[in-house]
Amino acid sequence: MKDVVLLFLLLSVCVIAQMFSAQEVLQDAEFIFDKLKDVHPNIFHALSETQAQNEFSKLKAHLQMKGQWEIREIFKLLSEFVAKFKDGHTYLSITDQFSEHLNANGKVVPIFVFFNDEEIIILADVEGKIEEPGVLVSLNGLSSEKLREEILKTISYERTPFAYVKASQLFHLYCWVIFKEQESFQVEYLTKQGTLQKTELKSVNFEEYKARREQMNISNEKLWDFSAIEQTAILRINTFGSAYEKDLKEFIRQSFEHMKQENIKNLMIDIRKNGGGSSELAEYLYSFISDKPYRVYAEVHVKYSDDAIRKLRIFDPILLFRVKVLNQKIIVNKSSFKKPKKNDLLFNGSVFVLVGPQTFSAAADFAAMVKDLKVATIVGEETGGLASCYGDVLPFTLPNTRLQLGVSFKYFVRCGGFDDKRGVLPDIIVEEDPQSKAKGIDRTIQVVLEMLSNSKR
Repeated sequence: MKDVVLLFLLLSVCVIAQMFSAQEVLQDAEFIFDKLKDVHPNIFHALSETQAQNEFSKLKAHLQMKGQWEIREIFKLLSEFVAKFKDGHTYLSITDQFSEHLNANGKVVPIFVFFNDEEIIILADVEGKIEEPGVLVSLNGLSSEKLREEILKTISYERTPFAYVKASQLFHLYCWVIFKEQESFQVEYLTKQGTLQKTELKSVNFEEYKARREQMNISNEKLWDFSAIEQTAILRINTFGSAYEKDLKEFIRQSFEHMKQENIKNLMIDIRKNGGGSSELAEYLYSFISDKPYRVYAEVHVKYSDDAIRKLRIFDPILLFRVKVLNQKIIVNKSSFKKPKKNDLLFNGSVFVLVGPQTFSAAADFAAMVKDLKVATIVGEETGGLASCYGDVLPFTLPNTRLQLGVSFKYFVRCGGFDDKRGVLPDIIVEEDPQSKAKGIDRTIQVVLEMLSNSKR
């Protein structure tokens, strides 16, 4: 009996630990707004300072409406505020807390979805009860329209298609934020025939969810892959993360060695699922497809706030003099063109770079560079990340709730030296169908292969 009481008390402490006073949350909100203003090179680019101050006043007033707030409620309110500044690299994250939930054998919503301009499409469920894709009508009594709105306004993004991808991929996280822990979900959806269907689906553990996701081919678990169809190679690179630098470089080198041995004539570099990472890895990849002088960015604007100086451990006396004495908070670095290193594995065939709404950050920079330099044909959909954008993130932990905040401290101007406020636009537009993708049909690759086949006739 004592053990049961002790367990109850421990669980109660865990629950209480996730509750915070209004004063604590207000302190975290002030922390966020101060960091946005201090660190970001141009935080008011989408929202004026007056508008931002008005939004912040409304947030503070809302937080004072009750004395205690639960961590997911806090995340929702604070992330909505951060998202208003329209910078995909400046964000609030509850990933650590969600991971704790999963590690404690927490359950997740058992459906896979796709967001588009108007609807949420259910692709499938873990158990296989939903036999064909349908349009979500409601989830646990919450209308699809309201659910869609609640999720999207917590996501930091510049282009809406990128938000759709993120909402689709992290639907299980956002449902945990909105619905909290649920044993089951009541799902209403419309079939292709327009028939309203209702079903109850039990929540599942993350391992079950993950296994089904991989089976459906909608996972990013595989970081890179090489394949070939006759004389056309497909190089899939789903990250430029610096943590994978050694292995990724080795993979790229081995792939081009194989292409040279097999006399490959055409190459598709698929970065549609690449969320970015290190621009140095993008440069490394470039050295295998072109010997043309290049620059990844025309300019890089760096804001040297006190946080940036401290976190980056900057001791350069000249730079510190410019920042501290001359008050040059933003330093503009202009880039010259440079020759790639000599590469015996330089590919001389036709190169196609496949892009889409999930192509972000350094991956979008790579696509912009090869497009501006005309060294490859861009195929697919406009990138989710802007070609000229804010980026390079300083990380912070909120003092009370311990939520993670990321704030951009640089502004990058694309290789071509202009900012059209757009993602990288494809030379050949191919819109992907997620339902076909789930069936293993890749329309973008099919289009390129058909084009190459026709060119031989």
